[in-house]
Amino acid sequence: MKTDNKALSLHSAIIDKVKGSGMNVDLDEALEICGAGKYQVFHCALMVAILGAAMLEMIGCSFILPAAACDLDLSNSIKGIITSIPNIGVIITAPFWGRAADTFGRKPVLLFTSLVSGIICLTAAFMPGLLSFALCKLLGSLFLSCPSSLGFAYTGEMIPKRRRDLALMICNAFLMFVASLCPIIAWGVLSYDWWNSPLRLRQWRVLTVMYVAPLILAALWLTQAQESPKFLMMKGKHQDALDVLKHIYASNSGCSKDNFCVRSLKISEEDSVKSSSDGNCEVGNKIMANSVFALLRPPHVNWLALTGFLMFGLFSLLNGLFLFTPDTVNKVMTYPSDKSVTICMLMNQSGNSTSSDNCVDMISYRTFSITVVTSLINGILVMLVSLSPLTKKTSLIGMFVLVGVACLVSAITTNRIIAGVSMSALQLTALGIGPLTAYSVELFPTSLRATAVGAVLMFGRIGSVVGANVSGIFLAGACTAIFYIFSALLFRE
Repeated sequence: MKTDNKALSLHSAIIDKVKGSGMNVDLDEALEICGAGKYQVFHCALMVAILGAAMLEMIGCSFILPAAACDLDLSNSIKGIITSIPNIGVIITAPFWGRAADTFGRKPVLLFTSLVSGIICLTAAFMPGLLSFALCKLLGSLFLSCPSSLGFAYTGEMIPKRRRDLALMICNAFLMFVASLCPIIAWGVLSYDWWNSPLRLRQWRVLTVMYVAPLILAALWLTQAQESPKFLMMKGKHQDALDVLKHIYASNSGCSKDNFCVRSLKISEEDSVKSSSDGNCEVGNKIMANSVFALLRPPHVNWLALTGFLMFGLFSLLNGLFLFTPDTVNKVMTYPSDKSVTICMLMNQSGNSTSSDNCVDMISYRTFSITVVTSLINGILVMLVSLSPLTKKTSLIGMFVLVGVACLVSAITTNRIIAGVSMSALQLTALGIGPLTAYSVELFPTSLRATAVGAVLMFGRIGSVVGANVSGIFLAGACTAIFYIFSALLFRE
């Protein structure tokens, strides 16, 4: 009740200020008057849908590739390359799409990239061979950078400042459940015999369609969203920004747009500086160059190296070794002998062979049971920890220790259930992304913050590519070493 009274008092104070200033306020004050209501819920749900759809497309290969192993003649090393393709595309195009969103607008760029990426990746489901499938995935990933990241900025620009952090935290927590949908969708699709159905399709092709369909649907849903008023103000389109705010106000309050008390918007000093640099390419490029050079000098380079190394390690495990979990656990669960063996003993026996005599492209019921249950539990745990009052340092240390133990247990245990659960627990690495990103924000001054956070996240994407390829190459030949190396890195971090 006290919180509600404070919020009401703040809202009333802002309205009084507006009336006293001739209905001329800056954007943050105007958003406070609009309030946080139906439109923000709609917009947050839409952004979670787009971010989640992009996530499904990126991690879906962990179930598609085991099911396509025989049809596409996939070895572990090839699986590593295909798994890393989405991150390669994101790394190549991230600066371009970020600049495009700042130039042409959040909504049109996000709509275009989501739709084009979805259509190209949908085409991959019907490609006849490995090369054409991989090329379609690569082309689709060139447009995936925008839907996989822009949603957070787009969300923040629609939320009143005092509720922004909470809204983004809740959105991030809900995204943790999207990863849980990945094995559930795979279970539903791969459990049905599509080849003997009227569609006459291989199961992995249907699964590819199911993973990319949400991205296309989310892009169509995006047509109902409003452009960011922040972007419109930066481009000098004050009346268009005011029209967006009137729409938000009407959606939240149920009142007419004419009742919105703000009649004009003024640009803040901070936005004025940004607008002038964006409008002058020479000035903007000079500012960017100065930021890069400043990051490469002490003491900032030390913090950049530390946070970059940690983010590299997190993503190399989360988007590298962890994405081989379904395939690896499936080999353990379908091993015909009752003899007690470790994961690595099985991987060393199978090698890279995909011949018709020993190629297995069916995922067992026990594999799905383990991955689905552990994904749900891990998703709930990540969400609870993300919303808990634990400090960033405690969360990071706890995550490193827990995942390090899980990685070590995966390599040495001969119990199949424990091995499957331990390897599935590598998903808990996601716990470290939020605190580490927050540290990146705190460690650098405002003038370098955006460049520094972008650089740290780029280290993470590079880690995804390296982790996927290294895991794919060495799981069959040096499996034990891979698990021990990842465990040592986790305990060291």
